Amino acid sequence: MNIMRVLVILGLFLLTGCNRTGDGAGISSLGVKGGGEMLFDVKSPSRLVDKNGNSYVDKGHFSMLVQTKDKHGNPIGQLGDIKSALYENGSKTPSDESKVVFRKDQRNTSNQIALLLDFSESLIRDCDEVGGLIDEKKRQENLCYQLVESAKKFIDDTVSDQQTMAIYYFNSKTNITPLVTSNTAGSTNDKAALKAGLEQLYDKTFRATNLEGYTSTNLYGAVIEVTKVACQWVGSCNYDIYKPQTKTNLESFEFASIVVFTDGKDLAHRVSESEMLSFIAKHDSLFYYTIGLGNVDTQVLKAIGKEKYIPVGKNSDLNGAFDDLSTQLGSWGNSFYKVEYCPAAQEGSVDIMIEAGDGNYHGVIKDHVTMPHNIDFRCDL
Repeated sequence: MNIMRVLVILGLFLLTGCNRTGDGAGISSLGVKGGGEMLFDVKSPSRLVDKNGNSYVDKGHFSMLVQTKDKHGNPIGQLGDIKSALYENGSKTPSDESKVVFRKDQRNTSNQIALLLDFSESLIRDCDEVGGLIDEKKRQENLCYQLVESAKKFIDDTVSDQQTMAIYYFNSKTNITPLVTSNTAGSTNDKAALKAGLEQLYDKTFRATNLEGYTSTNLYGAVIEVTKVACQWVGSCNYDIYKPQTKTNLESFEFASIVVFTDGKDLAHRVSESEMLSFIAKHDSLFYYTIGLGNVDTQVLKAIGKEKYIPVGKNSDLNGAFDDLSTQLGSWGNSFYKVEYCPAAQEGSVDIMIEAGDGNYHGVIKDHVTMPHNIDFRCDL
């Protein structure tokens, strides 16, 4: 699945981008109340359409696509009954002279998840001890056991018909290595196969054949390589002529997400930090999440994890980190709304502000529209 960056305002936040600007209106002056702050991440600018989504002639409404998020940027998948108010050029418009409708976007979303795991020396060392672990406390402290079991639960909680996954690992090698699927086969919803791939870490022969001796960490190179895989899943790049797309394909509603786990810093120096960050900046249609455990470079992982970075204090906290991610990814497909409205104004340029809330959340969308000149516009909402 792909996603854009935050464009809305709440309280003291100002909405910028897509020709939108905030005027700093206070929530206390608005009519619809709610609880927590809600961000409306505007995915497509407002445009005039008819009920079939076609550009109108003299009958239609304004329509935009938004994603609802909380103040931390997490998708909100289950809003209640949304009440709204429309403000035109700073004044609240009577509800009998304008209309605003929030509709769930009915298109089926799909999200392909590339789970990229750090299989360098610290993990191998702990895997050698797993077979003899009987004491639960020692299991909680063992990185190999916690990573495998937490990732297995993440698979159970996340993978569905709409959300599929592929698992890759990295160490000091130039390329990432698939555990279950191939680099070109894409992701799968076969939970048993994905979990069996993870359990290979418990196999001494597998570790001796594939992992031992590759002790360093090629984090930056691995992030570039997994980006190349994921962007081709959703057709957002062409590496023959190298044209990565920076926007989500809102027609297909197919997204790709990258989840990176590491417990160390890049020590292989195959690729520089600036080269890696510059590369992923060209792929703004993809969504990046990072989990960092132990001696990591927090600033780098925050920069990679543009959607979310989760720091982990100790091995036993990994389960909670993956639970956090599964909740966020699970809310993704239900967080998209079409906001459709007809202003009371019939001529000229209009500053639009839509205030919305469901009792638990409250947020504001700002827009600027130009009404068609000398046309008897008939609202079809």
